Amino acid sequence: MAKKILSKSMSFQGWKFGEWFKGNWKTIKEIAKVLGPYLLSSAFFADPMIQVALTAFGKFLFDCGEYYVKEYRA
Repeated sequence: MAKKILSKSMSFQGWKFGEWFKGNWKTIKEIAKVLGPYLLSSAFFADPMIQVALTAFGKFLFDCGEYYVKEYRA
């Protein structure tokens, strides 16, 4: 049986933001984990080395918090 064509070339017919968001959730979450600490550190410190260190530490804290809250199964 032939597959139904959902969208013609050069068309957004059938495209949904919710599906895109759901499919890219991991990337969006990782960007937020880095962007949040970076913006917070750059608001208080002008030195790039301090910003990098605080951004890395903030990302580490978010990763630890996610690991603590989530249940991982092998």
